Amino acid sequence: MFKSGYWNSRYFQYGKWHGPCGFSLIFDGHSMKVTGSGSYDVGEFTIDGIYSTEASRIGRTKKYQAGTGNRSENLGHQVTIELTWNAQNSQFEGKWYVQTSEYHGDGQFELKFDGQHLLTVYEKV
Repeated sequence: MFKSGYWNSRYFQYGKWHGPCGFSLIFDGHSMKVTGSGSYDVGEFTIDGIYSTEASRIGRTKKYQAGTGNRSENLGHQVTIELTWNAQNSQFEGKWYVQTSEYHGDGQFELKFDGQHLLTVYEKV
């Protein structure tokens, strides 16, 4: 379930689902850290977090790059996302949380592998 490659997510905010948003994630089995990056209409972002194979969970922070995308939605803010694997739906599910001086909220979040693996250094040799 923790596959380095391209993933799609969607989130519930303002009474409706937004997405899908595609981006790359890299899972490091030695450090148990997950990193990634991407962009969509809100703006460009990076991802840093941790994961647990025992608990089938991901905890990550999405940091938006200020000045990219939708200037009214992108405050250069961080989004905390906590997810648990749902084997029935073959995806991670959970919640997102935002707390800034201008906005605070939370909602549902879904993350699904799109079937495209990233080539690692070892696969390129």
